[in-house]
Amino acid sequence: MIRRWWTISLSLAATISPLAAQEPGAGVVHSPSPIRFAFTGDINLGTRTLGDGIPPDSGRELFAAVDSLLQGDLVVGNFEGVLSDAGYSAKCGPPPDTTATDSTSRPSRNPPRRRPRRMAHANCYAFATPTWLAARLPEAGFTHLNLANNHANDFGPDGRTHTEETLRALGLVPYGPIGSVVIQPVMHGGQMTLVGIVGFTTYPHAYNLLDLVGSAGIVDSVRKLVDVLVVTFHGGKEGATAVRTGTGPEFLAKEPRGDLRRWARTVIDAGADAVIGHGPHVLRGVEFYRGKPIFYSLGNFMTYRGFNLEGPLGQTTLLQLELDGDGTFRSARMPALVQIPQVGPTPDQSGTAIQLLQRVTALDFPETGARIADDGTITAP
Repeated sequence: MIRRWWTISLSLAATISPLAAQEPGAGVVHSPSPIRFAFTGDINLGTRTLGDGIPPDSGRELFAAVDSLLQGDLVVGNFEGVLSDAGYSAKCGPPPDTTATDSTSRPSRNPPRRRPRRMAHANCYAFATPTWLAARLPEAGFTHLNLANNHANDFGPDGRTHTEETLRALGLVPYGPIGSVVIQPVMHGGQMTLVGIVGFTTYPHAYNLLDLVGSAGIVDSVRKLVDVLVVTFHGGKEGATAVRTGTGPEFLAKEPRGDLRRWARTVIDAGADAVIGHGPHVLRGVEFYRGKPIFYSLGNFMTYRGFNLEGPLGQTTLLQLELDGDGTFRSARMPALVQIPQVGPTPDQSGTAIQLLQRVTALDFPETGARIADDGTITAP
């Protein structure tokens, strides 16, 4: 397989420009073939904003137990936080030893090689992952990282830009900010399939899932350009009690986080072939609408420090999804995993995560819910 990466800016009259590699050669036939995906929920490799927040040995063991599962034409995760080696977040304020002249939220573009200073704030929910930890992502198999979430701006627009630049330098493709939509030609045996991914959330830097009409318009626009289109989102209420998918608008405190059932079906009506969610920090049910799968939350996946992993918050999975070259559902599997605090995800022989998925799917989607086998295989109802 040969990978060639593109991004598309809808604000530039749908101009496509290559990030790397050459244009497809004359021998390439545009004849869509099946596409294999792997999707994960929230990823945070560590943070200097919390004491003991950075893993030992440069995080080389974080994905060791699951990297064999992170395989596909596209391997996509939700990156929660910012790659940052300096500065502090307005969410937390300066650390106790920061002087008045060190008040910028802009991370260094030429960071020192020494371990970054930690910001000791016990209740600081701003995540600054040291830049040198980002190398663990391509090593594990990731190809694309979603930044349409509530932590991508923890260190302001400059922090997000630095994160995007760092990921691209590692050969990864970030998407999610407004104007950043993935369009990727996937090559199999000289045949090309165009795959699109669009990310949504409820924050100003990204496409807004609170706007149903606007969401449908964006999906419809990209649908015309690709053979297969997957839409991802970061939304919904959060916490151990959030395993049930709401039947109306959801909130985090007073913050609106989307009417997810209505929104997911709206983007499928507009042309999405699958909808993949995260945000609640727990697993949620799976349903099919018009033959298209909707995975309402993949939960936490690799969150080293700063995330509660008790009970359902530590029960996790990843999604292995295969779609035909025209976007038709072929197969899916969600293996049972458990996230061990300050270790990472590992296979769970007890199957607790699958039992949770089976239970909430049956409760929330009695007519449209997926059939979930004990090994995590997903089939349409």
